[in-house]
Order: sequence, then structure tokens, then C-alpha cells
Amino acid sequence: MILDYDPTPGSEAMPPGQLVESMRLVCPPLFNAPILHRPSVSSGIRTFGGQPLTGVRGQRLYIAVADTSLIPKAGKALEDLLWATGHGYVVIGKAGQILSRTLIDGSVWQPERLDFAAPPLLAEGLTRDQPANWLCGNDAGDPLDLRKVIEMADGTVVTAAVRAKDTAKAGVQSEAQTVLGEWVEVQAEKLSKARKIPLDTARATVARAAVKRQLTGDFLLTTPDGAQVSVGEMLDHLDRWHGKRFADPLEPDYGNDSRIAWANLRSGGRPYVYSHAHGGRRFYLIRPSARIQLADGQRARVVDSLLDLMRTRRELYDMGGGSALARVTDDAKAIPANQDWLVDHFDRTVEFFSIKEAKEGPDEVPRNAPVWAARAILAKDGERRLSRLDAVVTAPTLRVDGSIISEPGYDPVSRLLFLVDTPDSIHVPLNPTFEQARAALSELWEPFRLFPLVDTVDHGVVLAGILSALIRPSLATCPGFAFDAPAAGSGKTLLAQTIGALLLGVEPAALPPASNQDEETRKRLFSTLRDGSRVLLWDNVREPLGNGALDAFLTAPTFSDRILGKSEMATLPNRALFLVTGNNLRLVGDTCRRILTARIDPRMERPYARSFGFCPLQTVLGKRLRMVAAGLTLVRAWIAHGRIRLGDGRTASFESWDDLIRQTLCWVASWDSRFADPLKATERAFELDPETSKLKTLLATWHAKFGDTRMSVAEIVRSVVSDFGLNDQGAALRDALDEVAGERGTINRRRLGRWIEKNAERRVDGLRIVRRGILIGATTWAVVRDTNPERPDKTHHN
Repeated sequence: MILDYDPTPGSEAMPPGQLVESMRLVCPPLFNAPILHRPSVSSGIRTFGGQPLTGVRGQRLYIAVADTSLIPKAGKALEDLLWATGHGYVVIGKAGQILSRTLIDGSVWQPERLDFAAPPLLAEGLTRDQPANWLCGNDAGDPLDLRKVIEMADGTVVTAAVRAKDTAKAGVQSEAQTVLGEWVEVQAEKLSKARKIPLDTARATVARAAVKRQLTGDFLLTTPDGAQVSVGEMLDHLDRWHGKRFADPLEPDYGNDSRIAWANLRSGGRPYVYSHAHGGRRFYLIRPSARIQLADGQRARVVDSLLDLMRTRRELYDMGGGSALARVTDDAKAIPANQDWLVDHFDRTVEFFSIKEAKEGPDEVPRNAPVWAARAILAKDGERRLSRLDAVVTAPTLRVDGSIISEPGYDPVSRLLFLVDTPDSIHVPLNPTFEQARAALSELWEPFRLFPLVDTVDHGVVLAGILSALIRPSLATCPGFAFDAPAAGSGKTLLAQTIGALLLGVEPAALPPASNQDEETRKRLFSTLRDGSRVLLWDNVREPLGNGALDAFLTAPTFSDRILGKSEMATLPNRALFLVTGNNLRLVGDTCRRILTARIDPRMERPYARSFGFCPLQTVLGKRLRMVAAGLTLVRAWIAHGRIRLGDGRTASFESWDDLIRQTLCWVASWDSRFADPLKATERAFELDPETSKLKTLLATWHAKFGDTRMSVAEIVRSVVSDFGLNDQGAALRDALDEVAGERGTINRRRLGRWIEKNAERRVDGLRIVRRGILIGATTWAVVRDTNPERPDKTHHN
């Protein structure tokens, strides 16, 4: 971890010893950390006459740390500690920005930052006294555990830091406004002359850039060769300008670097320019506003014009089947747009006006966005003819046919919107070799290797969850994944969050589970879909899990319910990954086949007291794109090797998932003995299911006593009540009936009848209940054994 120090403007640099001591006093864990001190490469330069030109100013502290994925979080903690202890300050940028600063530069912790450590190139006549490096820490000690740094920035420290920042910013607010006003006037005059536009228009353009970080059509950006290009020109020629470098939009001379900004015009979302100046800033590029005239009797024309504009700009979508208008948030969520938001959106993107007749002639009058137009557009369910959106992804993925989605933007085949936020891209080979498949599995499994999974089926379930997280948005249906342990603190929630982070790119929130009632479960699931959640993590489930609403959710590509507080129904696409954790978790009923369970068992009395050398979640977040590439490579390798089907049968309700995920995993299991078919977890879930256990016992005892003789419910109950089970078979059957329908010392016939109807034809151990017609007005039943039970297809298709 690098701590980069530069003295405050106009002040002398701290001596190295004072810098190190200051950082240790602010953060005591640094006292025992191995630290290397190096002056900046511009230090120690002398003029032709030997006079000092720079001295020692910028300095770097290099700290050996145990887990580099924690560096960004530890850096934020250090900044809070510095602000809370009086080592923070603000400066005013050339455009009036109030910029937060501390003793150290927080921007160096961005993953893409470079450390310029090589000796400088000197002009003729200049010399440099190579400053000595200094091992100022415990060079023989263990690497610094950054968790200790993070823990120091507790709530008290963060609160003090926020107050210190607010106070510092308030103290320069007036000065910043003055600087902003002066900057706007100077830049507006330049822009007015360059673009030949009115000064007021130029003034509004540059002010919008400085205050809102929005660059409109007339704004000019400076290229590395000193030329200028307008935002309008860039938006008209996206392919030409995408990925190009520019100087900082507000301060073109910042750092004397004309390549400090990057244009991302093919992000899949709103085009923007990202500048690394001042720690990083994003500027959105805005097209010139469309103009729409409002007039009496022209409502249909206005609505049609707005819809045409929406189709052209592709900022809004029809969600799933078109029952909701979707907008995409800055954190890559697709959520329904309501009336108030749509009116505000039109106010920002469209210039509405009306014509007023006057003596001097017609005059344009600015108007607000009409509420009635937003209401009409929202009412046009299925008629807006916008692109249909099922989900938003922030990393490459596969379509359901196995082809790769790697180009940012909207994909009409999968109905996914791929948003990117970095110039970096990942490469997924179309036809990976077997060696590439092995390497991909090794990289993919590395962050999960320390979780104490019990057996090969558990390993298979976890790997299936990992691959499902990468491809879930393309799958119409996908099983849920449960993580079970014998005791708290075993790591099941961390495992679930680590898998969810692969899909999200951030740590997923752990939610308390809904009650096991259908209505409450349905409301909870529907509300999370409306909020744009792509990972649903129900943490620490205590009751047996399973009901009709959850079963429907897991096997439905869309999910419908009434909007809370309204009488309207909505249907939303369901592309969420469902995860659940619990201690000794039990699934019930049909949920057993819809959720695959992996068990963790540390085999110790206090598993919560364990420590690890790295954090799996932070590791995944730190190298997410590499792991995504590894996972997709593994699936593509299975495809390249002929889509070999080694998994028996095909998972009902999850056919596409079975074809792409399960079969890939079964192929992996054929050459890596750590893994097994994840579908075997379903068999174990049914064995543990209380309802299945009841049915198994009842079938066995019923058949043992009566064979396949047909019996009515009343006859069965009388047979075990009248003789009171004088033999072992009768006693066993009575116990089984009591478990199913016992009530106050007797057997409730109605409850038993309903239970038999519900479980008729369900096979357990080769036995099943069958209906045998009506006898004396009563339905009769028999338990029969399958003489030739249907066996799953084990044919391997090449």
C-alpha cells in the first residue's frame, strides 16, 4: 500500500522522519508495519551551477500488507482518521470546486493508478542527487493487517471527520463562489467566440459543466494534440471518439497532462468523460434538448413526439413484458419510472414551449413538462414500442445459447443492457482448450477454497452458484442456493455474499427472511424486484423454508403482484439470484427441488473465532472481471468440447440452467474429483424434508399392514383405533397416521383425507398412493409398489 505525500501549497515539506511519525500517531498499527520511505523521483534535482532546484518534497511510504484487496477500504479509513485528527484541509480548484485533501493523496488507491518510480529524464545541465531510501519500519515483521486500520475508523472517528470537512468547506464557500463566477466569465467569453454563440448561452454551458458536471453540445474538449472538439460532434460520431483521451474538461492544463480524461461513449448507458484529475470526476455528455410545442387539441401529437424521442435516445425501456416503464439508475438497477420522475426527466431533456400571439407577432413562451403527457405514456402498457429490458449487467456474460455478450449497450437477443464503467475489457476465448479450462477453474475457485464444505456435492452446489451468478440475467429461471451450517459463525453468510458479489460487483445486502406465509413472502419478493435488486439474500432463516409464493418465484420468468398502496397490478421480469442461509436449514415440500443446499461444517466448537489470511469477499470484489472471465471460459470450454451431457436427466423448470450450468459442472466433475453433480443436493433435501419423511413412513407402514388392498380413509382410521395396534404393524401405522393428522389423541379424518389427496401418486422408495374408485360413497385408496419404475434417461449426448 502506497501513502503518497505532497506538502500543502505554499508550505515547506515535512522531513521524512516527521512524516512517518505523524502517520504513526494517527494510525498506531503502522508502528509495527514494514515501511519503505522513498522521496519522489523529482526530488534532489540541481541546476547547472549545482544549486538545489527541488530538494525533497513529495514522498512515498510503501507498506507491506497482508491483503491488498482491502487497500481502498483502509485508505478511506486513513482519510477519516486524518480529518478527525486535524490533518485535513480543502483547496479551491480553478473552476471553484471545493476539493478535500489530507496529508496523503487518496487517489493513488484506485486500481488503475500508476506509480512513477523510475529515475527522471533530466534536461541538459541538470543533475540529481539520488535521495536514499529508508527502511523506517519493522522490515522483518509480518505484513500489516489492514483490518486493524479499518477498525480504527469507528463511528466516532467518521462523525468527527464529517464535521471537520463540513466546517472546512463552509469556511471557503464564499471564496469558492467568487472563483466560480470569475472562471465562468472567462470561459464563457472564450466559448462564445469559438462557437459563435450568445454569451448568455456560453455562460450557462460552462456553469453547468462546473456545477453539475454535465457537458452540453457546445462545450469544447481539448485533445492531446491541442485541438478542440465539441460535445455535439462527439455524440454525432460515437465510434470515432469513443475511448479517446482528452485534457481535463474544467482545467485543460491540470498536471500538464492532456490525456488525463477518457471518453466512454459506448458504456451502454449515458455517455460520459472520466477525468483522473483531483482524484477522479465523471462528466456526463448531454445532447441538445429537443423542442416540442404545446397547443390545445394537440395532446396526441405531443405524446407521440415524446415516445419517438424516447425510442431514439434509448434511455428508457419497457420492462419485461411491457407492463412497466423502466429507467436505469446510476448504480445499474432497472426500476419502474413513476409519474413524478418522468415529468422531471422531460423537464431536463425537452424544451416545451407554446406560441402566444402579440401585436409584434407570434412569441414563444417557455412551458413546463405536461403532467398529462407523462400520465398517458405510463398508461400505454405494451404499446410504447420501446426496447424490452429484462436485466442490467455490469460485466460480460453469456446468452442462453452460450454465445458471449461482450459489447456494451443493449442486446436485443437477450434483452440485457450491458453497462461498463472502465476502459478495461476482458477476453473470453471462444474455444478454450482443456488446459485453459483447468486454469480458469483454478482462478475461479481460489477465493472459495477455505470454506469448509463437507463433501463433493456441496462443492458442486457452490460452483453451480458461482456460475449461475455470472449467467443468471440470461436465464429465464434458475434454482436458488442455500448455505447451511451446524452453528453460527461458520461462514455461510460470507459465502453467499461472495457469490452475490460476482453478479453485482458490490457487496450484496443481507435481508431478514420473510415469514413463511404465502402473502408476506409474495410481497417481499415483489418489492425487491421493483427496487431493482439482482441478488436476494435471505440471511439466517430459522423456520423450515418453503411455500407456494416462493416456489412460484423460483420457477417463473416473470412475477406479478399488486403495487403497494395502489389497486394496480404489475408484472416484472425475474432475473434475480436467490440466496438463503440458515443453521441446520430445512426445506419443505416442492421447495426441496427448487433450492440447492451446500453445507459448511468447520468441525469446531467456536467457528466464529477463526481467522483467515484473506477475505474471500474483498478478493472477489478486487478481481471481479478476471473471475468473470474465468467462469465464462469454463462454460465456453464445455461448449467447445461438444456440450457433453454427463448429468442424468434434465432439471424440470430449470431446463436452460441445466443445459448451460449443470452440464458444465458435471463435465468439470468428470475430471476434477472435488466436485459432483449439484442436483444430488435435491435428493438430500427431500430426505431431510419433514413432509417427505412423513410420507415415507406412512407408505411403508400402510403397505406393510394392508398390502395393495383398497381402503377408505374411515376404514384406515377404524383399523388402527379398533384393535389399537395389537401388533407391530398396526402400532407403526397408527404412529404414522398420528404424525400426519393426529388431533387430541385421535386421528382427524378430514385432515388425513386432504393430506392423502395432496400426496397421491408421489413416489418414495418405490411406493405411492393411488386412487381406487368409489366404494359405498367413499373414495378408496391403496399403496402400491412400482414393479418397473421409470428410470431417468442416462444417455450421454455428444
